[in-house]
Amino acid sequence: MRKALAVLMVMAVFGFFASARSLSDCNVALLGDSMTWIGGDSCDVERGWSCHFKRMASPKSISVFARSGATWTNTTSTKIDAEAFSDVLDDDNVVYNQVVRLCRAAASGEAPVPDVIVVYAGANDAWFASRRNGIFDETAEAVVSAPPFDMSVPPSEVVSLAGSVRLSCDMLSRNFPTARIVLVTPTEMVQAPLERVRRVSDIIEGVAKGLHAEVIRADKEVEIRRDVEGAGRHRYTSDGIHTNPAGARLLGGFLAERLGAIVAAIPPVR
Repeated sequence: MRKALAVLMVMAVFGFFASARSLSDCNVALLGDSMTWIGGDSCDVERGWSCHFKRMASPKSISVFARSGATWTNTTSTKIDAEAFSDVLDDDNVVYNQVVRLCRAAASGEAPVPDVIVVYAGANDAWFASRRNGIFDETAEAVVSAPPFDMSVPPSEVVSLAGSVRLSCDMLSRNFPTARIVLVTPTEMVQAPLERVRRVSDIIEGVAKGLHAEVIRADKEVEIRRDVEGAGRHRYTSDGIHTNPAGARLLGGFLAERLGAIVAAIPPVR
């Protein structure tokens, strides 16, 4: 009896560890703005967080779709264009088109189907809010209480920040129903008032929670502070917003830890 019980206990422990997940088991897709883009397509540039994240987390694969200058918020001139390229603010340089690229790359086999999708954006929405008409016209609560978007809706018809986040997340969940979607808010920055960074981040968080997606509040949890970076000391940034190698290590380590915890909490597939 005792021998049989011991065998069952060993099997239970083995089963637990066999079913446990870590980032090393996951194909990861990164979307976002220059904060992710500066790490390079191969995540090997020291001043980008993705470089340090890759080293620390060792994901099964990592695919980068981020673009410098990208916003969550669409404009009335935004077109669906998977091939569009810009590294500055542009009507077509939006997260929505990164989602389109990801979907097409995964469907064609150019990139692995992601297990974890990280969208780290919002800095340019806060910085260039005056160039995104309608950005604050809808609340997160109003947007998430509505039915999911029909995927035939063009991005040019969804020009609020809340609506743009919802539209992209709906497309991600429709195309990758088993993937864990994680939205990361921008850190504090010199280029935008703290109140506006908080407002943008609150909307991103509100939509994420309403859709039962994960959200990481980098503006509150990462020690990159506007008053420090704006005092000319540039402790963790090179220019008040973009990370230097020290800031990239800080942010990469933080996200490796937080994303690792999120993945570990995913129930095993039975």
